[in-house]
Amino acid sequence: MRQSPGTAPDLPPPPATVHLIGIGGIGMSGLARILAARGYRVRGSDAVDSPVVQALRAEGFPVTVGHNAANLGEPDLVVVTAAAPESNPEVAAARARGIPIIKRAALLGRLCDERVCLAVAGTHGKSTTSGMLALALVRAGEDPSFAVGAVLKELGTNARPGAGPHFVAEADEYDYSFLWLHPDVAVVTNIEHDHPDLFPTREAVLEAFTRFVSGMRPGGTLVVSADDPGCRDLLARLGDRRPRVVTFGSDPAADWSIVRNEETGSGDLVRAPGGRTLRLRLAVPGWHNRLNALAALAAGEAAGVAPERLLPGLAAFGGVGRRFEVRGQARGVTVVDDYAHHPTEIRATIAAARERYPAARLWAVFQPHTYSRTREMLDDFAAALSLADRVVLAPIYAARENDDLGVSSADIARRIDGRPVTVVESPVEAGAAVAADAEAGDVVLILGAGDIWKAGERLLGLLGAGGQGIGGT
Repeated sequence: MRQSPGTAPDLPPPPATVHLIGIGGIGMSGLARILAARGYRVRGSDAVDSPVVQALRAEGFPVTVGHNAANLGEPDLVVVTAAAPESNPEVAAARARGIPIIKRAALLGRLCDERVCLAVAGTHGKSTTSGMLALALVRAGEDPSFAVGAVLKELGTNARPGAGPHFVAEADEYDYSFLWLHPDVAVVTNIEHDHPDLFPTREAVLEAFTRFVSGMRPGGTLVVSADDPGCRDLLARLGDRRPRVVTFGSDPAADWSIVRNEETGSGDLVRAPGGRTLRLRLAVPGWHNRLNALAALAAGEAAGVAPERLLPGLAAFGGVGRRFEVRGQARGVTVVDDYAHHPTEIRATIAAARERYPAARLWAVFQPHTYSRTREMLDDFAAALSLADRVVLAPIYAARENDDLGVSSADIARRIDGRPVTVVESPVEAGAAVAADAEAGDVVLILGAGDIWKAGERLLGLLGAGGQGIGGT
């Protein structure tokens, strides 16, 4: 049975005026671009003057920095993120004046309902997999609409409307946002315990994903990992209520599986349903990215696009912003920026770096994200970071939380054995700490979902690259 987490106002027809509170967020900025392309008058506000805000202004969007009731004007609709409290002066003013307010996730659901919706969910890999799928459909000539959680390097955007029948959406479990989506094809890459501030137990996470799949359109297809224990538990919970299921993974019994081919440059051999074989070539490293590509192939075929047509786009995929993004090189030191902020993601990123740079000394410069996640996963973070050769830890990025749990980055440091660990006071100081010790041939992984990217900028600046990176935003 289709479920949504509540009711939401209808989207007025263009050229209505839409005001986005928190327009600088990656998801909100994508919706701003889609709405503008559809003929809406779009403007917004954000708390900080970020690179995303600057990019939106360069594209012609009126954006105000700081939240004030005067920013509101006379919009026909106000869009808010899950992070916008009712005390926000713009939200409060809109409520007082009776202006319709819709959550970002609900608006995305409205837009997806107009197309064949391919929604990519999972604790890890959502942005990369949805980005792969979007680019593959674009290169196949399908002209999809898409809204994903990071900028696609080849397209220079994280969202755009298309004239084709498909809409690729990243489906975020936080705040139950993905329950607003009712996909025709749902991808679940993996399920682990995360966001302990919202999901106190793994069981709570599984329940959310069960509700997400239960909200699919009739006749839909669930593309799900055959390797992941959480995905197997999801299928068990669904029981007879499960939709059509297509599995992918390293297990040869999966509907889609990969046979790793050691012949350099030849790519990986993919076993597809019906005994077919395909050759998959990727520009991005890591076994996890092979599995992400496999999920994209399975989802595309479930939506009616032959996988052979998707292969060129997957081969061209160079990644999305802050996912194993090479930011620059100076004095022989390579700086790679990655959004990894969960132990599993850190492990995958370090493994990808070992594959891409087998002879390098690896630095892990990590900023934990939220106090609740850090406290819950202290030992796992320490074990994952121990896979690097050197570790630098910045202070915890609070995000939406208060510092009242008595946990710090030093608690992770004390659990790391056999590796040099440095604890610093800021991301900028982290960059300086690496610059003081880095040698030619080193690879520095900048890890985290907060503002740890500043460490990479500082490092490149000190090493003489002027902070200029390669690609990304």
